[in-house]
Amino acid sequence: MKNLLVFVGALIVSLLAAEGAMRVAGFVPREVRINPFFVPGTDTTWSVPDPELGWINKEGVSRAIEGEGLPMTFWSFGRRATRPDPALPTDGRPQVMLIGGSNLQSYGVRDAESFPWLLSERYPTMSFENFGSGGYSTVQAKLLAMRAVDDFYAANRPSLILLAFDDAHMLRNVADQSWIYAISDAQGNYVAPPHYRIEDGKTVYRPFRTIGFWPLERQSAAVTTLHNVWLQSVEYNSKDEALPITRAVVLDIAAFAKSKGIAFAAVILDNRGGTALPVFEGQTFPWHDCSGPERTEPDFIIKGGSHPTPKMHAYLAGCIGDWMDSEILPALPR
Repeated sequence: MKNLLVFVGALIVSLLAAEGAMRVAGFVPREVRINPFFVPGTDTTWSVPDPELGWINKEGVSRAIEGEGLPMTFWSFGRRATRPDPALPTDGRPQVMLIGGSNLQSYGVRDAESFPWLLSERYPTMSFENFGSGGYSTVQAKLLAMRAVDDFYAANRPSLILLAFDDAHMLRNVADQSWIYAISDAQGNYVAPPHYRIEDGKTVYRPFRTIGFWPLERQSAAVTTLHNVWLQSVEYNSKDEALPITRAVVLDIAAFAKSKGIAFAAVILDNRGGTALPVFEGQTFPWHDCSGPERTEPDFIIKGGSHPTPKMHAYLAGCIGDWMDSEILPALPR
C-alpha cells in the first residue's frame, strides 16, 4: 500500500509538472466555442439539427453575419428562395434540383441576387429548387438529394440534378481534421459530418457524430493537446483520401440520378485551392468550370467573409446559363 501511494503521488506530481510546463509554453485548455453560424436562438441561425445530415436550412428568414447582414429566405425542405412563390409548380414544367454548399445556398446576398434566382428569371418555363446549405459536403448534398427525390419530388420528379461544387468540399467529404476544427454544435462540441473513408481498399460510410470532450479537457492543457493530436494525426487525418472519395461520391450521385431516370450534371463554382478539376476530368456526365473570378477579383467575394458577392452571382448565372443552353437543355427529355 505504501509503494502504491508513493507511485500515485509521483504520478500526480509528474502530471501537474507536465501541465504547468505546457501552460508556460502557451498551451491552454479547450475553450468552448460555438460556430457563429450555428449559435442557437438568434436571427442569424439559419439551420436546425438533423440526425442524418447534421443540420439543414431552417424554414423562415435569417440574417447573414457577413457583409451587410442581409436577410435570406428559406422554404420548406431546406430550400433557399428562388422565386416569389414557394409552392412547387404543378403545371408539368421541367424541374431542376440544385444541390451543394454555401455558395449555392447564396449566403450573404439577397434572395433575388442569388444565381439560382437569376436562373429562374432566365428560364421562366422551368422550376429551380435550391437545396444548397452552408457547410455541406458533397456527401451531405447526396444524402439530401436522395431524400428530396423520394419525398419532396414524390409527385413530380426533377428532370435534372445539378451539383454545384467547390473544391473546399473535398476535405469535408472525408471529415479531415482541418474541417472538424471549423464546426461545432450548440454545446461547443466538435462534430464530424457524414463522410466516407477508405478502409481495406473500400469506401466506408461514417454517419454524422458529435465528438465529445475528453475528461478534464476543459480544465487541462495536456488533455486538450492529447485530444488534438489524436484528432489531427490519427482519427481525422484524412486529406490524402479526399480526391478518390470525392470522385466516388460524385459518381454515386450520377448513378442515383440515372436509377431514377433523372439527368445529372455538375458545375464548379469555386476552385480557390486549385484542386477541383481532377474530380471531374474523365467523367462521362456533363460538367463545366465556372470558377476563376473569385481568385483574381476581390470584389467578387463579400468583404470580411468568404462567399460570392452579387457581382459573382450574376457572373455564375451567366456562365451556367450559357452552358445549359449549349449542352444541358438540348439533351433533356421534353
